[in-house]
Amino acid sequence: MNLESKAAHFKSRSGCARCKKRKIKCDERKPACERCETRGLQCPGYSLNVRWSKKHELRAERLSAQITTTQQGRASTVELERPDENVQQALDWLNSPSQWDYMIPLVPVGTGSTPAALPIDDELQSGGPGWEGLDLNGMAWTETEDSVSSPFSAVGQSSTLQDLLNRDSAVRHQMVSVQVRSHQQDLPREILNIPTALSQYFFSEVIPLYCAWDSKSNIMRSIAENTWQSSGALYHTIQSMAAACLSESFPHLLPVAGQEHARALELIKTKVTSPTQKQAMVLAATFLGHTSSWLSPHNLDMSMFKASCDMLQEMAAETGDNTAASVSFFNDTLDYWAMLLAYLTDNHQLSDRHQRSRPAPTAQAKLVEPHPYCGISHEVIKVLRDTGILIFGYRKHMSKVKFMTEQDLDVFRAALREARQLERIFLSFRLPDMSQIKEPEDPQTPLKHHELMYEAYRHTGLLQLYRVFPDLLNERYTPWDKDSILRPLPDGKTPTAEERSRWLTELAIYIVSILREISFESGTRSAQPFIMVAVSGELRRTNEHLEVRVPASTKISIDQTSTKVVQARKFLASRLAAYIHILPIKKTGVIFELINHVWEALDSGEQDVYWLDVAYEKKLGTLFG
Repeated sequence: MNLESKAAHFKSRSGCARCKKRKIKCDERKPACERCETRGLQCPGYSLNVRWSKKHELRAERLSAQITTTQQGRASTVELERPDENVQQALDWLNSPSQWDYMIPLVPVGTGSTPAALPIDDELQSGGPGWEGLDLNGMAWTETEDSVSSPFSAVGQSSTLQDLLNRDSAVRHQMVSVQVRSHQQDLPREILNIPTALSQYFFSEVIPLYCAWDSKSNIMRSIAENTWQSSGALYHTIQSMAAACLSESFPHLLPVAGQEHARALELIKTKVTSPTQKQAMVLAATFLGHTSSWLSPHNLDMSMFKASCDMLQEMAAETGDNTAASVSFFNDTLDYWAMLLAYLTDNHQLSDRHQRSRPAPTAQAKLVEPHPYCGISHEVIKVLRDTGILIFGYRKHMSKVKFMTEQDLDVFRAALREARQLERIFLSFRLPDMSQIKEPEDPQTPLKHHELMYEAYRHTGLLQLYRVFPDLLNERYTPWDKDSILRPLPDGKTPTAEERSRWLTELAIYIVSILREISFESGTRSAQPFIMVAVSGELRRTNEHLEVRVPASTKISIDQTSTKVVQARKFLASRLAAYIHILPIKKTGVIFELINHVWEALDSGEQDVYWLDVAYEKKLGTLFG
């Protein structure tokens, strides 16, 4: 019987989920493998199958038993008196921070079937280059198709790790050395590929923490996923962000975060011509600017803000219809960034964005997607930015005034006029038509949360204006009524300073009540710290409750407002305390410290405490978002 030869059917240990399930060879192309495409199937993508093996524990027991037997015949050998200590020392050495440097691929991961080896034997003889000497620039975007689907092939079957152990224990007894190498070979190789682990952590954990919402439709995620393997600047940026987030639990990664950040900054200076590359470069620049405060909480990195603005202008000048959405995304991103900076600096670059005319809303042909940072509040964010620019410039000028001059009066009048215009804009805002807003498809962050953030931003802007320019509150003052906040009643009496303070406290409590309606798990938590800081200075208890010692004959009464203030403070403190663990970056602790200093000033009896003044005095300025 003449049987036709059957086509070769190669098995594969990696590849897309469908090919691995069928145990057939996968070409591991992206975004979909050829086998799925030719069959008209949706490729499920590539994921790591990481398992922790406990085989080494059993081998360690056998190792201990064997060495114990050997000890009896070699009692005079000091090296063999505590063999398991030798093993542990070798493993501790392997897992020490300095040795992690050697586990990073020095060459691009190939697409062939033969695993690549780490060509570092020669370098090991001279001590190795460490992170500073690694050529991650080449690895990042050259021939990286296999870098995610088969991220651990770079470790392969080389004997480099054995050499590392031999180098550390050259005088070790031959038998113990062999056993140690056997023990080392059983360590899971998956944990040794730090760049791959950081990249995956960025997409799985950092983006959801960084954005006000996240799903497959997140344009920021889409740009990052499509360009990070072809852009060195973006690659090193996401490595830095992931390492910074992990550094609280893994201190070894803190210098890695700084080194990757520095590499990305160098690559940002490179000029590119591809529109896709420009998107990646602008995204990397905005990431770097935002996350400079992750590494150094007080670093506002205005130079990167300017660079981002310049790159966006260049990209917008060459933009066609296919990139209009990305230009809009980056414009709103820079407006949000400028809003956070505006309360802390008066850089002229912020004024340039402030002076640009606001485009009038136009009818949308399709649903509008919430911005990953601003949500649906991008128009309110712009006015908040202008409010910050006005307040910072005005406060800076007046802080230098000892004796009032006519010029100082002119500055005051001009600032009051602009503040009045901004107040009217805040009062005239109306919530966007939610039927025209696309559901973000984030189960933790429904559209309702973005509506609440819109209202919180809007009322926070009014709170800042009324604190810095009390004449505005005098003009509209009536006793507190939350239903008339946005619809001022005809002028009533001119309030006293105490009445104004109580009114502002009620407004701050109302803003906190809006935040209470947002669940703790909401993605908007990344944007809430700015609001928390801005309202903290108005959570003032009445003077009678600040007395430490009260005469026994005095009747003590607790008014309802003071009770609400205490509850609001506890809410903000508990939320921020939790965010310190959820958002594992140092600046969250700085924000918490600033709010505590504000409350200490209020409780000490200081009058007219403003959070911006406290931040300047205590040098606790940082990006509050």
